[in-house]
Amino acid sequence: MSLQLTITANGRQFTVLAGSTIGDFLRERGFTPGLAVVEHNGQALTPSAPDRTPLLNGDRLEIVRIVAGG
Repeated sequence: MSLQLTITANGRQFTVLAGSTIGDFLRERGFTPGLAVVEHNGQALTPSAPDRTPLLNGDRLEIVRIVAGG
């Protein structure tokens, strides 16, 4: 049986599998990790950090998709 965690992203609760990274979570929801700004528990992440950062029970994410325009 898989261990599941509960996290909050942009104010909504999600259940994820233990061992998932923030990058995994982003891709599962249609984000490209390098094209999103992510705040993890109040700290801004560098563009390469999501694939190296495991999710833990109770984590809080704020995710903003980067959009180019003029």
